[in-house]
Amino acid sequence: MIEIRVVTDSPLPAERVLAAARDFSLRRADVFPAVRIDHLEVHDLGDDWADVTEGTPAGIGINWERCRYDWSQPGSVKATVTSSNVYAPSGSSWELRATPTDAGSRVEMIWRREFTSSSRGRVFGTLFRLIGKPIFRRYARETLENLRQLEQPGR
Repeated sequence: MIEIRVVTDSPLPAERVLAAARDFSLRRADVFPAVRIDHLEVHDLGDDWADVTEGTPAGIGINWERCRYDWSQPGSVKATVTSSNVYAPSGSSWELRATPTDAGSRVEMIWRREFTSSSRGRVFGTLFRLIGKPIFRRYARETLENLRQLEQPGR
């Protein structure tokens, strides 16, 4: 199991950050850089959970994962992988936590990954281990900046 954890501060309220993580509308692609609407499918949606497939163009082809999102725990939205062409479902997840601060919120994103034994899984597993931390640090900053810009008046 490989884990990458990124912690950053945001001027946005914690609830707004958490709401974005459980928003599966077309706006999702405007917030999360890796999300492509043409590879987003909401299979089912409940009061505090969702079953969603998301895909991202990556090199030749698409990396996709089907996840069970759960936001039943206060301050957290967790996506547990149930099926993927890259990630092994045994323990792979993504979690966003947000807690209020005087200046907005402290945001923590945690990627826990096991990779499939396919050639695609082995390639992306190696990349994740070697350069994942700076890539996901940038991804977290871009996500929060996208959300901040969408919150600007007139947008």
